Amino acid sequence: MKLRSGDRVMVRTVDDDGLPMVRYGNVCEQSNDDGPIVVVYDELPGTDIVDASEVRLVDMTTVELVLHGFDLSADPDLRQGLAAMWRAEADVAGVVVLSMYPLGAGLRDSSDTWALAEVSDATDTYVVRVHTNPNTPDIVIVRADRPNRWDW
Repeated sequence: MKLRSGDRVMVRTVDDDGLPMVRYGNVCEQSNDDGPIVVVYDELPGTDIVDASEVRLVDMTTVELVLHGFDLSADPDLRQGLAAMWRAEADVAGVVVLSMYPLGAGLRDSSDTWALAEVSDATDTYVVRVHTNPNTPDIVIVRADRPNRWDW
């Protein structure tokens, strides 16, 4: 991935206590294809050199919440707050969400997914979904992706 100076990026890392966290920032210097990247984080002074494998460009589909608590997906009252939480994270990430149409407590999208809201940027429409994984039953993931479309 070729990153240029000024690109908006996210870095998944761990904090001092070993807990996972996401930091957002901008590329400070243009990188080589496989070399380290110099990032200026939003909340930290100065720059940091980050391995290229830990850096992702920020867009509508890369912003995600990884939350503990299966009840966040199972309980309709809790589930309908997840779209607003995702939008707050998108705002922190610097993603422009032009419109958001919540789907109440959500629509069952598959056996492990609920559609929570429709969101759009300047060019495309996405669906915010909450996913559960049978292998990690206590974790839910909230993210936006392209709507399912079937052409007949």
